[in-house]
Amino acid sequence: MKNPLEQFVPVEDRADGIYVKIDRTLRDSLKPEIILTAMKNSIVMNFDATNFKDVFSRARGAFEKIGPPFEYYDSELDLSVNVSISPQKASLKISENYFLKGKKVTVALLTFCLKRKGVINGIDTNALIRICIESIKDQYVDVAFATPPENGTDGRIEFKKNISPEIKPKQRGDGSVDYRNIQTFTSVAKGELLAVKYPPGPGVPGVTVTGDHVPATPGKDIQLPQGKNTEISPDGMQLIANATGIIFFEGTVLTIAELLHINNDVDFSVGNIKYTGDVLIGGSVKPGFCIEAEGSIQIKGEVESAIITSRAGRVIIDKGVMGKGDTTITAKEGINCNFAQETNFKTEGPMEFSRYLLHCKVDCDTLDGTGHDAGIIGGEVRARKSISVKCCGSDNGAPTKVCIYDKNKGLILEKVKELTALHEKLSAELEPIERQLKAKAALMKRMGDSITDRGREEVKKWVDAYNGMKKKCDFVAGKIKELESASRNTGDRSGFIQVFDKCYTGTSVVLYDIPYQVKTMLINKKLKLNGQTVTIEGTSQHDESK
Repeated sequence: MKNPLEQFVPVEDRADGIYVKIDRTLRDSLKPEIILTAMKNSIVMNFDATNFKDVFSRARGAFEKIGPPFEYYDSELDLSVNVSISPQKASLKISENYFLKGKKVTVALLTFCLKRKGVINGIDTNALIRICIESIKDQYVDVAFATPPENGTDGRIEFKKNISPEIKPKQRGDGSVDYRNIQTFTSVAKGELLAVKYPPGPGVPGVTVTGDHVPATPGKDIQLPQGKNTEISPDGMQLIANATGIIFFEGTVLTIAELLHINNDVDFSVGNIKYTGDVLIGGSVKPGFCIEAEGSIQIKGEVESAIITSRAGRVIIDKGVMGKGDTTITAKEGINCNFAQETNFKTEGPMEFSRYLLHCKVDCDTLDGTGHDAGIIGGEVRARKSISVKCCGSDNGAPTKVCIYDKNKGLILEKVKELTALHEKLSAELEPIERQLKAKAALMKRMGDSITDRGREEVKKWVDAYNGMKKKCDFVAGKIKELESASRNTGDRSGFIQVFDKCYTGTSVVLYDIPYQVKTMLINKKLKLNGQTVTIEGTSQHDESK
């Protein structure tokens, strides 16, 4: 068979292989790509393109070996072979007629045949060897398999701090947080690296038996567990502490509690405390000192004549509050203590105590005396939803007042009070202006046409000042009337006062501005409002005076 290279370059077919001679002139006049394409389309099964390109590029002008003697494909095999192709595999069947002609198949012959049929990937040499040895005919044999895609690996998070998901502040039944096991926490400093994110892998595409790519499924991305007081780096790959404190898992995210832990008493050795996070006091707060925090405040000991303020959290006092009328406890989310005396409490959340409130003033959402003998003795307690205690008042007649009030109405009346004070101030400022204006008007009347332009300009200034101040007064007066009208609209009035044991004679009850004076002891009663009347539910061993 004529060597297909002869049409391009001088060729010698020797016993040990194929030799070609290429000089620089011939090299410069030919394009190797044309030769390689022609050889690819020929029926030479073992042409070594790499060796040929090497000889072509050197162009030494002498015969050089490019490979073994050519093996030529038997084109008759195309007529005797059926190839079934799917994306996953290819199967080959050889007709018995081919073997009846005394022909044999080789691995090289079958491989070349498959490539001519479009099967270029995943050819199973062992299957081809089996066909050759056993001369398998008229039977499909799987001879090539697709390369399946390798799906990408999922993204992952590497934590740089040893943080156990089980280590977190203990949640009390009332929703407050107990930090007494703080020694088990992991502390971090602002700017410290907390976790690193490794992105998902894209995966490796697969290849069908015909060489088409099969896309891989990329790995799933994962989010850095960003919680309170943590931030993600600009590249999105690192989680960094944005505050100094203790770190713990809050659900699935990392949270840093900005906790200031004072092991001992708050006294002259510590001074007043003002902190942006949570505060834990291991001892007591001594008289005259202040604690102010954005977060929650927990005090394991007592509070004596001090001021405690939590702007966004709770105040928890494990023991009691020994006030002398100069003690104020304020918290947005709620207050919890054992007992208190002569203390002012104010919270938008619940107020809870275990033993007693003695001559205290309380303003809260709900008040709950949780102890067996929890009682209110003296003072005034105001709640927006409910008051539940064991006892209320005392047998010696300590003046005790318990109220359920409408928060919105209270805010409106407070605004009315502010506007009324403003109206009084504006009216006081208007009075001398009005006197001056009257005096100027009288002078202007007496002078008649002889009044100067300067005099007229001065009178005009007083008129403008009067009109401006009068307009302000009228506007404020109108707002006061609007608010007073709004305050007369009744909203939800389902609040109640529950006394499980004794409500002593002399106790003053107010339900949404409707007063009720306890003249005979009540036992196990719930006081509610029905229309404009205070009603009492429950049974009693004593008569009631309404």
